[in-house]
Formats: sequence, structure tokens, C-alpha cells
Amino acid sequence: MAKNNLLNFDFLSLCLITFLALCNVTVFYNFHLYLQDIGLSGKSAGFVVGLSSLTAMTLYIIASNRIQIRNSLSSMLIGITMVAGCGIAYLFADNFWSLAIVRMIHGAASFLVMASCMVILVKIIPPQKSGLAFSLYSVALLLPYTIIPILSETVRPYIDNPAKMYTLTACLLLPAILLAMNMRTRTKEHTQDASLTSINEYQKGSKRQNILRTPVLSILFINGVYFTIFAALFYLFEGYALEKGVENPGVFFTVQMGIMIVIRLFGGRLFDNIPKVLLVTTALLLTGAGLMLLRIMPDATWLLPIAAVFGFGMGLCVPPLNSMMYLVSDSQFRGYNANMMMLTVHLGSFIGPFIGAWLIDAGGYDLFLKTAIITTFAGTGFFLIINPSKAIRLDVRGDLVSETTIAD
Repeated sequence: MAKNNLLNFDFLSLCLITFLALCNVTVFYNFHLYLQDIGLSGKSAGFVVGLSSLTAMTLYIIASNRIQIRNSLSSMLIGITMVAGCGIAYLFADNFWSLAIVRMIHGAASFLVMASCMVILVKIIPPQKSGLAFSLYSVALLLPYTIIPILSETVRPYIDNPAKMYTLTACLLLPAILLAMNMRTRTKEHTQDASLTSINEYQKGSKRQNILRTPVLSILFINGVYFTIFAALFYLFEGYALEKGVENPGVFFTVQMGIMIVIRLFGGRLFDNIPKVLLVTTALLLTGAGLMLLRIMPDATWLLPIAAVFGFGMGLCVPPLNSMMYLVSDSQFRGYNANMMMLTVHLGSFIGPFIGAWLIDAGGYDLFLKTAIITTFAGTGFFLIINPSKAIRLDVRGDLVSETTIAD
């Protein structure tokens, strides 16, 4: 591959595979209410919603280093097939234990797909374009959140069981299988060469020392905070919206994600040229402001302006965080640290709906939003104090590298 060629077949294929896989995650945005409709309590429903992410998170901890460039494509194909099977299984799972089993398998499948994508991604992007690469890749991560909720609202009157929607969405994975198989044939030689390098490099350092470095740990922490808020809002918003008299709550995410996508499509240079800590801090402050506005929202007329605030806030956060992690990481740990970022995504996706459901049960949506506000602003303060961008420097050739001599 050309060193500085970002928009190649493999990168675009990864983006499309990620998009199709996440369509099979975002289709569950009304899953919490569906589970209560079939007889689960609010707390049990919150646990089942988050169980997929809890399983994926566990696998990121114990198995992420086993997915390397040499086996990433086969792992991806296995994961895609498992996700499709889970989509069908939701038609037959109708109690706590059967749903819990399907969610755990779904989480394992998502781990295989997303971890494999990330290992390949960090191998094929040029360091000089890391901000642009993660910005474009995050568009693929966001598009399902824009399309699927409003699509679900549109087709709901014509589908008598939400589980049928989960199964229909699984059919989207056929193109993903074809793309992964094509990538396998195109990248076989590159994969074999890179795998040997990866094995040798992993023997040179300690993953534990790497993960405990202050800049790495702080970026993981704030990424976890971000996705805890993101997931809690996504999975629990519909109940709050109905309480406020909003008839079509899915439009909230269409507006929010639409703005996030526009920022990431046209902000590639911004993410590479503006200080990343400034971007992340601004994002967190805007997200906190959005939560405050949501808490005092008197009626449905506030919905779209608040969605816009969230769009600008959350749209600025993830690309600079991922780019920062890429740049502060030693080269042999870039794939591993990228998957640790995915671990915190799943950690947040479990904690958000699970703890959020408990907070709503204990003190209503007001307690839930108060807790989210405090968490967001506290995370902002922590991030400013640590300032992980101090671990990034330019070498004499102008290439971005990680500063390995930072005292931790």
C-alpha cells in the first residue's frame, strides 16, 4: 500500500463493514422498552441491554492481544457470521435467560468484528493523517446511530414484533461478508509480513507498563466517561422523551448524529491542526451543557436545539481522543491500545444503561441526568489536569511519534 494513501480499498471496506456491524447494535435502541413489554423489570432489562457490552469488554481484557494482523480477517468473518445468527435468535428468545445468552453471544461476535477492524486500521493508516483517518472512520461508527433509530420509528407500525426488525437488520451483513473475503485475498501477503513484525514487537515490551502510562490511562478513562454518557442517553432516552410528550424521539438522534457526521466529514484538518486537548475539553463542556438543558427541558419544542448541542459536543470528542491515543502509544502497542479504547467503549456501553436504569428506578430521570452532569464535568476537570497531549512531540523529520521518556 502507498504510505500516505488513506482512501484505499481496505480502509473504505473497513468503514463499510463497521457501519453494517453497528447497524446490528443500534437497532436495539428501543430494546429497554421492548424487554419491559415482554415482562422483564426495568433493572433486569437494563442489565440485559448492557450484557452484550459486558461480554465484549471482558473479551477485550482477556483476548484482545490474541487478535493480530495475521488472524484478524478470519476473526472478522467468524464474528460477522455470529452477529447474523444472533439477529435470527432474537425471534425465539423471550425470557431473561434466553435473552441473556443471546446477548452474550452477540457481545462476543461484536468483539471479534470490531477488534479485528481496529487491528487492521492502525496498520494501514499513515501517521501523518491519523486525525483525518479516525475522523472518517468515526463517520462509519456514527451513521448507524443516525439512520437506524428514525428508520425503526418509521417501520414500527408495520412490524408487530421488534424482534423481527433485529432479524431483518442482520440481513445487511451479507455485503460485509463479501467485503471481508475480498480483503482477505487482497491483503494476504501484507498480513503475513505484518504478523511477524507484530509478534516480535510484542515481545519487546510489557503490556502492563504500557497500559499504566499516565497519558494512555487518562485517555482510556475519559473515553470510558464519554461512552458511558453516550450509551446511557442512547438506550434510555426514549422513556424520558415519552415522559416529556415527545412523539418521535428517534429524530433526536438523527439531528445529533447528523451534526456529528458533518463535523467529522469536514473537520479532518481541524482534528490534526487544533490542539487535541482543547477539542476534547470543548466537547465535554458542550456535552455537559446539553445534559443540563435536557434536564430542564419543559416540552418537546426544545428537543432539536438540545440535540444540536449534543451533536456539536459529542462530534468533537472521539477523533482527537483516538488520534491522541495513536500518537502517545509506542508503535508496538498501537493495535493493542486501540482495542483498549474499544474496551472502554464497551465498558461505557454496559455501565451507562445498567447504572442509568438503576438511577431512574431510584430517583427518576432527574437523578439520572444530575449524575450524568456531575460525571461529565468531573471528567473534564481530570482531563485538563492530566493533559495527555504533553506526551506527543515531533521528531527532527517532522513525523509524529510518541514521547516514550515521559515520567509516569
